[in-house]
Amino acid sequence: MTLKGHKNHYNIKLLRGYGVSINLKDHRVILKNGMNDISGKCETEEWFATQIPYEKIVISGKGYVSTEAIKLLSEKNLKLTKSKKRMHLCT
Repeated sequence: MTLKGHKNHYNIKLLRGYGVSINLKDHRVILKNGMNDISGKCETEEWFATQIPYEKIVISGKGYVSTEAIKLLSEKNLKLTKSKKRMHLCT
């Protein structure tokens, strides 16, 4: 469970794959993950801007982010980051 204000990895949302998108619809932020390699389906989350449980969204893949979503997320002090193609894990 993601708890607002707590510092742990649950406060970060990773969107990855082909078809990643962040946009607004009916006053909600739509977070769409890229296509799953096995099932071919995309995960989608919808949040009101005041209820987003994440402090940071990391995008790794191809897709788009609407300018309205960028504006709203920045107003709510939510960080939006694009990762490089190759991610290296540190232990």
